[in-house]
Amino acid sequence: MVTALIGTLKDHWHLSSPLPLLAALALGVVLLYWRRGARWGRWWLTVVVLGYWALSTPAIAWLVAWPLAHQYRRLESRAEASNAEAVVVLGGGVRTRMDGPLALDDLGGSALRVMEGVRVYRLLGDPVLIVSGGDSEHRDPPRPEAAALAAAAASLGVRPSRIILEDKGLTTREEALAVKRILDDRHIARFVVVTDAVHLRRSLATFRNVGLDPVASPSLAADADRHVFALAPSRDSLGRSDEAIYEYVALVYYWSRGWITAPRR
Repeated sequence: MVTALIGTLKDHWHLSSPLPLLAALALGVVLLYWRRGARWGRWWLTVVVLGYWALSTPAIAWLVAWPLAHQYRRLESRAEASNAEAVVVLGGGVRTRMDGPLALDDLGGSALRVMEGVRVYRLLGDPVLIVSGGDSEHRDPPRPEAAALAAAAASLGVRPSRIILEDKGLTTREEALAVKRILDDRHIARFVVVTDAVHLRRSLATFRNVGLDPVASPSLAADADRHVFALAPSRDSLGRSDEAIYEYVALVYYWSRGWITAPRR
């Protein structure tokens, strides 16, 4: 029940989804047509337009995401990985395009996570690569996200025999529990977790909460090559703000459930 609700919120009630924008605009229109609410309607629509413009610019997106992401840097040497024996890539969503029996997976932002995972894999010299993500689209037959990530990693040169699929987890909490079982079965204590920088704080805290101690290596942001102080709106920047706002809400939720552990100092 909770997983299904979280999935619905992620799919439809987030900043870059049409649904909340249409709802916000509809409320403004209703207020405009209500005689006593016209003034509030003008203010409301002004706030909605300016708010979406601001959150769609690289400068504001950077400011929103900075508290979550600024402390994480990509690994550049094997020594920084502290003798890690595995790399864990957490999926960030995959869209499956289907035409009858034909299907292709669109990795979207998850492609950046796979590329970072493969880069770290090469840096460490052929460790185990665990790709994580269940069937978030509930296809029949199932098409887990992990399978798409595994195929992408193999296409980038990772030996299939070194790829392990965790294809059940639909939330970060479920992924952490499933990855722990995989690592415990193989007696692996040290590993690198790869995900988007804004997702790393919650990921690390969740993994530590189940008894693991990962090293972090963030993937590049989709708009990393955009000038941070540019004021022109972009889809990537809106997505960045969207991800950060979702992470703030998710951190509060995970804390309320006792699913995260405070970071080590």
